[in-house]
Amino acid sequence: MNRLHRTAPWALLVVAATAVLAATPPAPKLLPPDTLALLAVPDFVQLRAAQKASPVAQLWNDPALRPFREKLTAKLQTEVFDKLEREAGIKLADYAALLQGQLTLAVTRNGWQGTTNPLPGLVIILDTGDQAEQLKSRLAELRKKITDAGPSLKAERIRDVEFTSLPLSEENAPGPRLSLTFGQVGAVLVAGTVTRDLDRVVAGLQGGGLPTLSEEGVFSEDYQRLFREAYGYGWIYFSPLAEVLGTLARGASAGARDNSPAPQPDKLLEALGVKGLKSLAFALRQGPEGAYVDLNLNAPRLERKGLLRLLATDPKDASIPGFVPADVSAFWRWRLDGQRFWASLEAMVEEISPGMAGFFTAQLDAALKEKNPDLSFQRSFLMNLGDDLIVYQKPPRSPAPADLLAQPSLTLIGSPNPAQLLGALRSAISLLPGPLATMDIKEREFVGQRIYTLTIPDMTGGGQPTSIHLAASGGYLAVSSDTAILEEYLRRADSGVKPLAGLPGLREAADRVGGTANGLFGFQNDAESLRAFWNALRGNQNLFADLLTGQNPVLKGALGEEEQFQKTLSEWLDFSLLPPFEQVARYFYISVFAGEVSSAGYRLRFFTPTPPALR
Repeated sequence: MNRLHRTAPWALLVVAATAVLAATPPAPKLLPPDTLALLAVPDFVQLRAAQKASPVAQLWNDPALRPFREKLTAKLQTEVFDKLEREAGIKLADYAALLQGQLTLAVTRNGWQGTTNPLPGLVIILDTGDQAEQLKSRLAELRKKITDAGPSLKAERIRDVEFTSLPLSEENAPGPRLSLTFGQVGAVLVAGTVTRDLDRVVAGLQGGGLPTLSEEGVFSEDYQRLFREAYGYGWIYFSPLAEVLGTLARGASAGARDNSPAPQPDKLLEALGVKGLKSLAFALRQGPEGAYVDLNLNAPRLERKGLLRLLATDPKDASIPGFVPADVSAFWRWRLDGQRFWASLEAMVEEISPGMAGFFTAQLDAALKEKNPDLSFQRSFLMNLGDDLIVYQKPPRSPAPADLLAQPSLTLIGSPNPAQLLGALRSAISLLPGPLATMDIKEREFVGQRIYTLTIPDMTGGGQPTSIHLAASGGYLAVSSDTAILEEYLRRADSGVKPLAGLPGLREAADRVGGTANGLFGFQNDAESLRAFWNALRGNQNLFADLLTGQNPVLKGALGEEEQFQKTLSEWLDFSLLPPFEQVARYFYISVFAGEVSSAGYRLRFFTPTPPALR
């Protein structure tokens, strides 16, 4: 007994070490270094746990949602899963049970230069954990089903591992021959379209020392910044794509006529600054405090130009002003420098077409002076642009489709002299072409301030004219299509409304995304945003179809005859079975986002706190 007691700790260490050595390496240590893009779930067990604890999953399993849930799942079972099993012999539950570790989908460059030969490669890696025998059985079944269906399979070996190739293209079809090759390495399913990529993945699973994506500098930066704690992430290596676009643009420019008035493709691409973007990435995280989504543009400061320079934002206060009322459903504030934005836009246009920006400004100046000698585009417009843009929105006024799609909102454009900016804008309206030049502008007084209403005629021939209301007040040019929200802003000093900035939990949520001092911040009241839609859907079964199609005749035609589409949709989504929103309101709360510009690029962070009732 004593001997067993002494050896047990060492045995446990050996077992633990064996488990570590046997663990499947993460996707970056398996994928080839020429990977262009990937979607990865590092651990499906962790993902399931995060989903199970999420407010959405708890809502879905709430007894109040049972009638709606059971009708939808029964429809899915009979119309999708049963048909799939009956016609293809595939039981999805058997395959879903294999998701025990990582799942990665990746695209490799494979020497691709923008043509169809060669094409980029596809790689799939699925770790089944302790389900190796089940994976073996599923693959055997799959091979038999494919063979019974007619296609001939080809056996091959990659590093002494048996793989199977399924042709994806016809034998005599033009272009490169494509095939999907798949096999099992331990408990891991490996599949792809390029043998060389599969060779690298197998080498990594067997402990080989070939170069991998994890050693690439751009990916490593993004991994350290975003992916280490993520339960799901995606990544696009944009530099090689920009290289291919550049090659194609130079070829197109070489074939273009020298006297063509259109900008040369290579000049256009250079001016847009796409070469300054190294990568795009997103990451998903979940904690007991809530859910996070991070978006990142890897764009080093010294290489930014064109579109990337337009996004540049100084780290300035973007907090919620005290006049924003607490009953808004959404708010965002962007400290965008209007004059610098215009200068960057002008430089980009000038690079695309030299002289174009200057010609446009001169023509506009001449037209303005003809209307009013005191007007100047530079002095009246550009010099009156500030560095603040605020937009906030209120819930719909009614459950009518028109009100659901057009919620009251107010836009505030910061200006050192908003009255002068508004005056110049009024004068410039008469310069618009066609029927827009005859737009009617009415003026009225409200609490000692002037409101100007601009009526824009409907250009489609069947709709109603739109009214836009403008006023200059408090260092902003205020613009809205809703009179009430504009008037509320103008009487803000005496309104006594409860401010949004004091909403419980908002400051703590803002801290989770880096605060409000980096130049961009936004907020959404998820509960209030959804309440009107939820209750409207319960009372109008056809509302979802109406909102989905809107006034788009193309979409309506694609979805078939309207009554039949609505009938089919209601068979799947019977919104009349939803409970009143008050019964499920505890699953919804607020969400916030904030942007940050650094020497490395641009980052946008979203955070949805766990609702207080679920903590």
